[in-house]
Amino acid sequence: MSSFQHELLDDPQALIQADRGGLLRALAGAGAQVRRGIETAGEFGVERLRGSEPPRAVLIAPDAAAPYLSSLLAALASADAPVLDWRDPVLPRWAGPADALVVVSADGRHPRLAELVAQADRRGMVVAVAAPVRSPVGAAAGRHPVADVSYLASVPPRAAWWALATPALQALDALGLAPTAHLMAAVADSLDGVAETDRPDSSAYTGPAKLLAAELAESVPVIAGIGRGATVAARRFAGAVQLIGGSTAMAAALPDDVARIGSLLEFATTDADFFADRVSEPRVRPRLVLIGDDDRYGEPQDTQWDSLGDDAGRRAGSALAGLAASRGIGSSRILVPDAPPLVRFAAASATGDFAATYLALARGIDPSAPRLGELPH
Repeated sequence: MSSFQHELLDDPQALIQADRGGLLRALAGAGAQVRRGIETAGEFGVERLRGSEPPRAVLIAPDAAAPYLSSLLAALASADAPVLDWRDPVLPRWAGPADALVVVSADGRHPRLAELVAQADRRGMVVAVAAPVRSPVGAAAGRHPVADVSYLASVPPRAAWWALATPALQALDALGLAPTAHLMAAVADSLDGVAETDRPDSSAYTGPAKLLAAELAESVPVIAGIGRGATVAARRFAGAVQLIGGSTAMAAALPDDVARIGSLLEFATTDADFFADRVSEPRVRPRLVLIGDDDRYGEPQDTQWDSLGDDAGRRAGSALAGLAASRGIGSSRILVPDAPPLVRFAAASATGDFAATYLALARGIDPSAPRLGELPH
């Protein structure tokens, strides 16, 4: 594990210079991406999807720039229709006019995605696409709604998530599966709030993302989400720590994974410690990260999907925090606002993006550099 230069976090100029690909600045533009999606909804043509019966099933086909987007859409909409993450190059045999396909692609060049759109068009499926309009994926969409994201050519791929998520969320709303359109302005405000709090000149001792990066520097984070939305945020955060921060991380869902994580924490300090380096370096221990806190979130009538304040999940989180403390294992929390679940998800996932980026920079890792397997299409 690369050495962590804590002093870099309190040097804004050094951070900006080290961030050669401008990922911090690009992440700060997530709120602007959402607002751009709101303003261009008419050009997207998503309203053409409104008014008909909700689809029997929805297939989601994202590219690598939108990790776990399918999981978020499933958490929002699966109460009314199955939402499937589709990675195969051929649509399922049963997919037809009663079903919908949503494709999101930052560059629109992936041949698999273009072929899926073409197949869906031939089968008479409902189709909505977010891609550059002149790309192969955009061209395949033809007469269907296409959100033009050509401007993402100048945006680091790891900061394009909300530009792709916004039209997908708008499509779910228009299909009658998830009332999200009225929340998008609040999502943008939440993303702006995180960007302001976690800007490069924030304090390394009080800024949530910088503080979290420092806490994770010498540990293996075990990121546990309380409820379905928080679990997606936990997976996004763990993925960002792996891809951007160059570190091991794992995600868990509470309350379902409480026994698995509890066992890991209980035995992490024994000689059988899975995380221990038995050769030359000090033992690397886990650190529990909980997304959410013990307060009530949202209004009682907000039951569209499991919230970060799910009672069983909170009890599981409290039990894990107590177990970690009893074993001398550190724990952290990502606090989220008292707001609708989608807004809380935005705050939690954005904090994770910034923390992973600061973790990478303080380790001397370029957070924007391509990793093995990230090849052009």
